[in-house]
Amino acid sequence: MPLPSERWTPAVDAFVDQARLFCAFVERSSGLSLRERLLEARQRLLGLYTAGSVLPVVEPPEGIDASWDRQRAPGWRGFETLEAYWEVFDPYEEDAPVCTVLSDDVLDIYFDVQRGLDLWDRDVPCTAAIWEWRFHFDTHWGDHAIDALRALHRACGQVTAARSW
Repeated sequence: MPLPSERWTPAVDAFVDQARLFCAFVERSSGLSLRERLLEARQRLLGLYTAGSVLPVVEPPEGIDASWDRQRAPGWRGFETLEAYWEVFDPYEEDAPVCTVLSDDVLDIYFDVQRGLDLWDRDVPCTAAIWEWRFHFDTHWGDHAIDALRALHRACGQVTAARSW
């Protein structure tokens, strides 16, 4: 793990904190009810997205292997009947909505973020992890987070309304 003086900025430290909270949520989700999973997923994704949006842009160091053993996240239960949702892939293109799966969004984010945490915790330059997180935020997991947040917001409203009757 990098020394505090090597961590670059408070924004990087804040992202690492949010990344650890998000990954811990995914890994312990089996002990949560559907309502708790939905509410915490929304909270964790919003914090992660916010922290990711202010990560510094850095150049990747050469010769760093960022590969990570991508296996199913331990403890992931999914969102039961609220898994599938509709979205428009590119809001600037007129196109038909596509059906996607909320767990796919959450797990894609988990794998991208966890790969960076693996680098962060290894004896490699901090820029390797920061580059992984920022690059994949801009090109991959950021889109998944935004799409999932809209679906999670709607799903949280549904489970809250169902409980109030």
